[in-house]
Amino acid sequence: MRVNRSGWGGAGASLMKLVKLLMACWRAAAAKCVSLALTMMFIDLVNDGFTWDSVSGEVVFGPLTWGIITLAVAAVGVWSLRRRAGAAGIALSAEALDDRQTHVLRPVPVSGGWQERVREELAASERAFLVAEKGHEEIHFRWRPGRGKQSVWGSMSFDAPSGEVVLDVRDGEGLLGVAGLGKGSSFAAVCQIAEATGLESATARG
Repeated sequence: MRVNRSGWGGAGASLMKLVKLLMACWRAAAAKCVSLALTMMFIDLVNDGFTWDSVSGEVVFGPLTWGIITLAVAAVGVWSLRRRAGAAGIALSAEALDDRQTHVLRPVPVSGGWQERVREELAASERAFLVAEKGHEEIHFRWRPGRGKQSVWGSMSFDAPSGEVVLDVRDGEGLLGVAGLGKGSSFAAVCQIAEATGLESATARG
């Protein structure tokens, strides 16, 4: 078995994850901006007149301009997601924009009564509400990832023998998401919940 001692394999994999995430954020930003971009281009054409020069200019430079703008928005989204993931110890991937997030977490550190501690810290957060236990091994709740009233659905399943928690978060409606992309709210909530309860990803950091 070959062992990569240079570190380039790990660095390359991390770079590819960031590139995939950037492309996913760029697609989300473009989808959010397409109606605005078309409207602005139409207004410019009306103001300039539908001449060959104005139409050809909009066709060439319009998409380029909006491409640069949406790429900048996507870069801000990636930076925000990476910062949140790093602070919470959550693995980061291109799936961070998915509406549903399922992560296996562990208490830090593992100690007696960790399940009760996690429950108490979750319920004590001002972002959590409608917290309800479903038996001793599962808890359901709503979580506000942003400053508004919009929230995501969440649940925790506890496995005491392994010391693991399965955190399942599903996006709600009307959430702005990360950097206004309309996506990433569930991942942001996962990071916030992990920080609030002292849990960390059971897998390697992203």
